[in-house]
Amino acid sequence: MVEEVESQYLSDQKKIIRERIIPWEGLARANIINEDESNYIKILEKQSNENKLSTVSSQIKLYSNTLLNLLNKLDINSRDDVIKHLLVLINDLIINLPEFSAQLNGLNDTDSFLPFEPFLKHLDNNDIIIKNLSLYNVVLLINEFPHKEKLDSQIIVKIYSKILSLIDSNDVNLKFLNIQILNKLIVNKTFKSIFIENLEFDNINHLIETSNNESMNSNNLQLMYNTLLTIWILSFSAKFNKKIIVKYPQLIGNLLVISKNSIKLKIIRLSISILKNFITICDHEIDSFKFIKIILFNDGLNIITNLKSRKFSSNGSDEELTNDLNDVNDKLIDIVKNKLTSFDEYLTELENPKLLNWNSPTHKSNEFWLENCNNFKKDNYKLILKMFDILSNDSSNMGKIIILNDLQYLINNLGNELVSFINENKKFKLLIMEMLDNSSDNELKYQSLKTIQLLVGHY
Repeated sequence: MVEEVESQYLSDQKKIIRERIIPWEGLARANIINEDESNYIKILEKQSNENKLSTVSSQIKLYSNTLLNLLNKLDINSRDDVIKHLLVLINDLIINLPEFSAQLNGLNDTDSFLPFEPFLKHLDNNDIIIKNLSLYNVVLLINEFPHKEKLDSQIIVKIYSKILSLIDSNDVNLKFLNIQILNKLIVNKTFKSIFIENLEFDNINHLIETSNNESMNSNNLQLMYNTLLTIWILSFSAKFNKKIIVKYPQLIGNLLVISKNSIKLKIIRLSISILKNFITICDHEIDSFKFIKIILFNDGLNIITNLKSRKFSSNGSDEELTNDLNDVNDKLIDIVKNKLTSFDEYLTELENPKLLNWNSPTHKSNEFWLENCNNFKKDNYKLILKMFDILSNDSSNMGKIIILNDLQYLINNLGNELVSFINENKKFKLLIMEMLDNSSDNELKYQSLKTIQLLVGHY
């Protein structure tokens, strides 16, 4: 038997669909299906679940072809009641009768569109239950497909795209169901690579952010756990971890908050294991260093230290979590003692503008800017160019305010040398002028004005 997803919502929907009476004879008279197809399904409807499985098993080829052909001939957004009934029947058979899946997958030997195309077709149905049952069935079949490496990657991409769209639903039942369906695919190495190379991570990252901000009831805890499980599976890829450091650095802070606040050991265990993978599974040491800097930036050392002092770690009752905490802690302490400087802390924010925060003391420290201003002249003012890149992109107003504040410190310390560089790049000064003239944020206008005054005063 195939392992089912855990979803009371789906179970309830399937029960409702099974109990609904379908006029098979009327469908045959209307030439929507033929008489033989009508009779085959009516036979199953009169039987108990056990006898139904026995009947299909004894005529496996007949029922496999009949059910798939019926699903294929029905147009999307027509006879939704019939489509739902077929999808539930197929779902029950796939889960409870392994030879049924094998028979359906065997059709691929003679037709490369089968058995997946009839299900993929109904992913475009307007009915959310039809869409989800089609998705669930095709994923179960793909998981049992004997030649996964031969599957067209675009099929997998389409399935992933549908899963992610349903994960983005406002309905927590759909989120919970589809994050589990996603996990059934990405555990396969080939399918995981397709996801990492072709899909964005935004919807899953958003799940973590929203779950982190909501009160934790049993449903939200299970959703949180399965979302973390998705990230944990993906985090065994250096390519995925590189994507996190570049596009989603705030995820690291969210994982630390989750591990600090969660009352569920399994959630803490996954969060810490993901952080450990981020640090250790990298193509280059510099990427590991970037992860560690962000962990430290988010008060990670204190959080890890506190977790180490909790009962499950101090008494060694959870050996796996204890070892992961020790590994992460050792790496953080090594960096703090031997490599990390206040300038590294500032670079962490500059490399990850979403982390720009007034709480970092570097933005308000005269000593910091006096000691480090010459670093901003290196490589033809590479860091200054990065600062203007942040100002020109759609970063938050607060991020722009902080960068303008930092530029003021640098102008005061580097004087005409920096002013000349900025003025030679006319678009830089124009950019600050536009923020002064067009912004509705009074603080942003004020910081823009102060920066312009310094540029003019030194010129």
